[in-house]
Amino acid sequence: MRGSAEKSFFELHKSIEREAISAITEKPVTTYSSERVRLWSSVAKEVDDLPTQPLKFSYAIEKFLSRVSIPVKETDILIGRMVEESFSEEQEELFREKYIDKYISAHGIPTFITDEGHQSFRWKDIITKGLPAMRDHVQSCLIEHQMAGDSEKCEFVSCMIRIYDAIILFINRSADEAEKAGLTESANACRKAASGAPDTLHSALQLVWSIEFIFCAYITPNPTLTLGRLDLFLFDIFKKEVASGKIDRKTAALIIDDFYAKNNLILGRGEHQISEREGSPNCTGWRRILAYDSPQYLILSGIDPDSEKTCANELTELFIEQINPKYKNPVIVFRYTRDFARNHEKIWKTLVSKMRDSASIIVYNDISVCRMYEKYGVSRYDAFSHEFYGCNWPTIPAKDYPLYYAFRYGLDFSMAPALFEAVKSHKGEFSRDKLLQTIYTYFYNRIKTEFVPNLPKRNDPDPNDLRFYCCFAHENAEKGGLYFEYKNLIVPFGGIATLIDIVSAVDYLINEKNIAPEKLFDACGKEFENEPVIYALCKNAPKLGDDNAVSSFWAKALTETIIKAYTDACKDFPEFFKLRFCVENDNCHLDYNRILGATPDGRKRGEPIAQNCQPSVGSAKNGLTAMLSSLLNIPFDNFASGALNINIQPSNFEGANGLENLAHILAVYFEKGGLQVQLSAVDKEMLLKAQENPALYRDLMVRVTGYSAVFVDMCKKAQDDFMSRNTF
Repeated sequence: MRGSAEKSFFELHKSIEREAISAITEKPVTTYSSERVRLWSSVAKEVDDLPTQPLKFSYAIEKFLSRVSIPVKETDILIGRMVEESFSEEQEELFREKYIDKYISAHGIPTFITDEGHQSFRWKDIITKGLPAMRDHVQSCLIEHQMAGDSEKCEFVSCMIRIYDAIILFINRSADEAEKAGLTESANACRKAASGAPDTLHSALQLVWSIEFIFCAYITPNPTLTLGRLDLFLFDIFKKEVASGKIDRKTAALIIDDFYAKNNLILGRGEHQISEREGSPNCTGWRRILAYDSPQYLILSGIDPDSEKTCANELTELFIEQINPKYKNPVIVFRYTRDFARNHEKIWKTLVSKMRDSASIIVYNDISVCRMYEKYGVSRYDAFSHEFYGCNWPTIPAKDYPLYYAFRYGLDFSMAPALFEAVKSHKGEFSRDKLLQTIYTYFYNRIKTEFVPNLPKRNDPDPNDLRFYCCFAHENAEKGGLYFEYKNLIVPFGGIATLIDIVSAVDYLINEKNIAPEKLFDACGKEFENEPVIYALCKNAPKLGDDNAVSSFWAKALTETIIKAYTDACKDFPEFFKLRFCVENDNCHLDYNRILGATPDGRKRGEPIAQNCQPSVGSAKNGLTAMLSSLLNIPFDNFASGALNINIQPSNFEGANGLENLAHILAVYFEKGGLQVQLSAVDKEMLLKAQENPALYRDLMVRVTGYSAVFVDMCKKAQDDFMSRNTF
């Protein structure tokens, strides 16, 4: 890739792997992207007199991207790094006193920047059309708004054009800096990325990285960005380049390696979901680095919406082969299609072997998720186009917005407190049908009276809220304002196993063990004090994960009942609202020990509810296949997303036979309708040693909900919870 006078690029490039691993394991926690804060502070003051937010933002980003440094190292293939420095506590306090003011938010960005994380861009158009063509389309929209005489829309769209120009300028500046460093091919890739549709793998990934880098490093805190289906969108470019002899497999692998490494360089240290909330000293935080622990998702395989065939090509294989289990980002989201393991055995086994190494990989069932999308009101094309972004949230790329917190108007985060209240409110005979009717009525009434009235009633474009996102979303230029075709009402069935365990236990104890409801609920209210017999029965009652007939019945019946309550109560929603049921609660299962007392499944106050799709701790007592069989009773084709963290003992799946067994088990689970799987393969003894001697295990990576974490940087509460999981 480089001139003959330079060192062997293949030798040089190994250093970027070491640099990426160091960034997530050794970078000082107090590291600041300080240049970003200083420069935004200066720019924000310069645009303060402009009258509207779109004008302020577009002129500010133009100034920012024309001035910000573009560091380059001789090992770089893709250009795009940020300036960082580490402060002492006193230096940091003085720095924040100087720069955090009425112009700059606590995160070190201007107060008029409203971009958020959990976004996906129009990556297919970006790659196949290129920035200049996308800019030209926006220019044509501006002419239409001018003819209509709408000044607000004209201003909004004019500001979009200014942002395109700023990005193109930044990429051309990157080319200049690469040229100065003697990186001719990188400079050429940048210039191609700035001037038109990319025609090489190098220029295409440079374009993707430049846009991602600007958004994640400079624009918004927690920028959980989806990078699209790159094996699908880049394949035609790659195929033509290979056919012409301009690239070989080894060189392509190096470019992908660099892309993966760059996704880790912009991170800080720590794990945000629990460790940061617990005040762990090992968390950089988004106030210092905007992307400090933000998972960026890269989607591979799945149904191609144009051909309606499985995407499984040489790039799919390459992207999987180059996954580095020592990296946190990007998180690979693999969409499993029917018979994939049989039809594409090599790719499937390579993927599972990486999962066996605890790599940042999530596998989703395309069959279930596509079916859900069509069932809940989107076109077949959009259903096949679906993606996911950080925390396992679903999205139709660049078309929708997650109203994640809207459900809080009606129900608690986990549903478990509401469900238990519904069960306790039941009067009369405890037959299954009557109990389900009570649960349906309880949920329906609360949703109808508390949830639905608080939802937005309109879906108008907003010409007064310009975001970086607008340049890469559908119909924002056409509508002349910030616009989302769909508003996703994300309804999390957090800790679904606890929900199922509660009703399974009530059914079993009242109907089979003849315990009076009042006595059972009274024992729960007293935290089972002086009730050892009832407590023992509760602990041993059927639970999700044990493949018992009682828990299997409730897995299906309870889930369908609550879903029906939501869909019936929300049937008069405007068309732009879409219900999205998800089986996830991230790590918030640890917080509900404070608000939920003892429950009939034998769980006491202070003990966590189940996490995401996982059975409660200790419930999967009949092994991995029995646990998966039990989970298959949940009607997953109603769910847009979910998370099933599975811990495996590496010694149980060693060697070729172990890989064969693991690949077969996971394939069967998906073929039978399973929703999602992510693996951690870490020896329990090693985890205990890591707790005792963290310095010796700095690069030990484990899977948490939707992303990976460095185990020794997790707080002890999160570490202990991770080690308490069912292990197979």
